[in-house]
Amino acid sequence: MRANPPEEGIGLLSGESPAAVAPAKGPAAATPGTAVTAAPPTPPKAELPGLLSFKVADDAMRPVTAGTITTLSVVLSSAHPNAGAATVQVEIAYTSTYPGEGAEWPVSWLPPGKRSFQEIVGAKQQSTVTLQPGVPVPFSFEITAPVGVRYGDKVEIRLSAQWEDGSRPAKSILSCVARQAVLAIKTSRGYEREVADTLLARAEEKPDVVFALLVPAALRGYVFAEGMSFEGVHEMLKGIRKARGLVAGETTLKEVEPLLVPKITVEGFVEGAIVELIAGPFKGEKARVRKIDQAKEEITVELIEAVVPIPVTVRGDHVRMLEKGGGGKNA
Repeated sequence: MRANPPEEGIGLLSGESPAAVAPAKGPAAATPGTAVTAAPPTPPKAELPGLLSFKVADDAMRPVTAGTITTLSVVLSSAHPNAGAATVQVEIAYTSTYPGEGAEWPVSWLPPGKRSFQEIVGAKQQSTVTLQPGVPVPFSFEITAPVGVRYGDKVEIRLSAQWEDGSRPAKSILSCVARQAVLAIKTSRGYEREVADTLLARAEEKPDVVFALLVPAALRGYVFAEGMSFEGVHEMLKGIRKARGLVAGETTLKEVEPLLVPKITVEGFVEGAIVELIAGPFKGEKARVRKIDQAKEEITVELIEAVVPIPVTVRGDHVRMLEKGGGGKNA
């Protein structure tokens, strides 16, 4: 008996053979004993190397005193073989040792092609600049330290420049930090200590205005104050008896340093010199120097008009030079 031929197209909508049917989408069931290999992760998009660079013209960080204006500059260069455009972004950030109380620092900049500084309004600003290969473009910033600035307050100018192809940007940071100033206070002669004591009492109530005071014995009529601002110290001086005001400008530490080192009172005296006693029981008498003790800062002299030459030892600051002799002990 002949077998019936297989029916065609049973279970097939298209009439194609079962081998041509596309497999169902979705995860395939793993065959027992067969390891499943996960698809490799997609590698991150490679970032093009940057060919822009900033170079600081002077200082990247500069200490400044309250009320002063300073200028910081950078130059932007391109190593690209062709000319092109770059977007330069400027961001201003403030930090203070007293959070929430720090004063804002006015910052202006001089973009390429501009003749005058323009104030940066807001926290960010940007500009597009055309760069030629190997031709640096300068950017200058003018920073004003506010009068109410505190010690350690800081402003940062954060720069970023990106080439038009989206390659890695160049970055740089310029900053100014507030420091103390040494100011000279003029007083009536002989009242230096009185003025300093009164100012010290006021400074204890406002410790962030005046940090220290110096009353040099070698300089009459002046008191030196270490403070944050000229205006702050000037305000504290108001009403203090015998205080005659502040000397304009800041005094440098180099000018004050010699006043911090005690001067040897016997310096400049030589044996045989003629001196005058300006203190003690022999005040007004003339004498000749016979011996100098550098360690004790004492001078042994002989009174010139005494009938019997008796050696007298006095402090170096009790005599005044009249004539420098050179005859030694036997002069």
